[in-house]
Amino acid sequence: MSPLPAAAPSEAPHLRPGRLAHVLVAAPERIALVTVALAVAAGLAVTAGAHVWFVVLPAAALLVAIAWRPLAPARAASLTEARAAAVAVGGALVWTVVNIALAAEYVLVVRDPGFLTLSGLWLVDHPSTDVPTLGAVDAAAAGSQVLPDASEAWNLKDDVIQPQGAKMLPATIAIGGWIAGDTGVLAANVVIGAVGILAVYALGRRFLGPYAALVPAGALALTVAHIGLSRPAYTEPLTLLLVIASLLWAWRGVSERSLVLLAAGGAASGATMLIRIDGTAFAIGACAGVLVAALLVDASGAWRQRAVAGFVLPQVLLAAVGVLSLWLWSTEYIERLDERSTLLNLAYAGTAAAALLVAALTRPGPVDRALVRLRTSLRGPWSRGAGLTAASAVAVLLVGLASRPLWTTAHRSTSDPRDIFGNGVTESFQAAQGLPIEPTRTYAESTVTWLSYHLTWPLIALAIVGFAVAARRMVRADAAWAVLLGGVLAPSLLYLVRPSIIPDQIWAIRRLEPATIPGFVLAAGVGAWALVGLVRRARLRTRLRVAAAVIVVGLPVTTWLAPTPGGDYPVSSAVNVTTREMIGARDMLAELCALDPGRPIVLIGSHELYGGLRTACDVPVVLALADQSAQDLAGIAQAWSAQPLVLTRDADRAPWTTAPEPVAEARVAHSAYTLEGLPRSVYQRTYSWYGGVVGEDGAVVPLTAP
Repeated sequence: MSPLPAAAPSEAPHLRPGRLAHVLVAAPERIALVTVALAVAAGLAVTAGAHVWFVVLPAAALLVAIAWRPLAPARAASLTEARAAAVAVGGALVWTVVNIALAAEYVLVVRDPGFLTLSGLWLVDHPSTDVPTLGAVDAAAAGSQVLPDASEAWNLKDDVIQPQGAKMLPATIAIGGWIAGDTGVLAANVVIGAVGILAVYALGRRFLGPYAALVPAGALALTVAHIGLSRPAYTEPLTLLLVIASLLWAWRGVSERSLVLLAAGGAASGATMLIRIDGTAFAIGACAGVLVAALLVDASGAWRQRAVAGFVLPQVLLAAVGVLSLWLWSTEYIERLDERSTLLNLAYAGTAAAALLVAALTRPGPVDRALVRLRTSLRGPWSRGAGLTAASAVAVLLVGLASRPLWTTAHRSTSDPRDIFGNGVTESFQAAQGLPIEPTRTYAESTVTWLSYHLTWPLIALAIVGFAVAARRMVRADAAWAVLLGGVLAPSLLYLVRPSIIPDQIWAIRRLEPATIPGFVLAAGVGAWALVGLVRRARLRTRLRVAAAVIVVGLPVTTWLAPTPGGDYPVSSAVNVTTREMIGARDMLAELCALDPGRPIVLIGSHELYGGLRTACDVPVVLALADQSAQDLAGIAQAWSAQPLVLTRDADRAPWTTAPEPVAEARVAHSAYTLEGLPRSVYQRTYSWYGGVVGEDGAVVPLTAP
């Protein structure tokens, strides 16, 4: 398929691209391939309990070697493509440097990046995420209300502690640790976010052209969501990379009739299950998109069957490995969410089975002949009406979702204690912001509004136009558009309708970062270029393209600042862009580990430090939920056959031989939580730690500050 109207004049005939130009044009896809290979190799290795550099790196090299030639992008047709690719790679490099300088130090477990970062730090020197208890179970039993683990984030299984969640992201960022130590782990997710930008560029130039594809890539790079979720160790940037790489390779597989490309796309989308417990939501969309594309493409029934099977079977295999990985290495987590994850996985299994069945029914015969007649009609007599119907259906659906705050308010209807909204968090946010207290409200009607916080309403409007154009082109011109529509809209509709997440920003936008945000910026590029293409005068059309590019790229930047009438400053900034989150936490953790190295630790209160002390200090830790008496501490010491170190932020919670003084003090920056809008304020958590060594009688001998 030819791209939408070109964004730049073609090269003069005498200009010929050289080898460097070919390298530059291939670079975005090549970089995405290498990163995906590293992530898949790390995810498979950690599933096997063999996450060590001499397994992961050779496995990744083998995957790259196998895929290098079959997945090679088409050779450069002009220097225009090379120059545009150079801008994309250069821009991603600048973005990487800037955001590494502001990378988060998320080693406190207050939300997911805490245990994911600590798991990555642990995997630098260990083959799996299982953390030995080292006698903590017996020690905890000797105290009063003492645990060998910490609720939800760190779960006891037999004689090990299992961090919550899927393992591909910790395994991947641990590669950064092999290269640059702890700093490499903290910076790795930024690199993943940058590669995701390049993947969006590589997909966009399939249908926008080389320079026009810079527009959605630039818009993604400048969204608060992508910046704010890439600096800490959130799973979404890596999921985005796999989703977009999958759609890119599947699109090419359909267009180029390549089974190898389709298999690579299936594997990449299936591997999302190694990153997230809801990974099959993205696999469903990609599977459905490829099936529709295969049914609409002008090809033989035999090729159609091979194409669907070539995509679905690798996808199912990687998704199954992802489920197995969760059961092996995060057992309590998946048991806790078993009902929800099982329903999603069953929906995926049904989709994959249906795709294989439908493809099998299209072998030469009546069904295949009916499809030929349908394609002929869609390209002929029904073309205009079918295209308009598809475009209208998509536009009406998205406009309807965007309008929901005007006519409905979403509430939860369950009293199930496992419900994520039943813990009072939303009410606390409402009270802090002076909003009406509505304990059952989920804000699910505002999911498109959440998108507007990061993309703005004009960009969303352009995206709706772009999705309508894509649906029309899918029906009338090129079946490959079904890959994009299925891969983006299926998971987007799921989470736009039922986000199932605490509705504060930027936490809530996580649901929409992997597929919806990149899909909307790509669609906005399609919509902007299609509208400009309606202008007949060539010179004016060129100027409007430049203006449209500037507007689409610039719109996300407008969300960075907002007026604050009555505040200390007239304008406030989006803190996820301007602030280095959790700065101070890394130094505090290092200071605590250096107090009396090698001793077991009794942590009284402050559960967010449990995982950091256990993994960073690499000593056994128990978490006391209640005050500890001398008798309790003596029993814990006896169970460990060692005199443990006591750490607490409240001096009244332990029996001291003399009045203690703080041994460590720190201030840690954290973005505020906001229900309606982006966080624009930072609060400082102040920590004062008291520490001492348990004596033979159970009393604690205070340490002095170093």
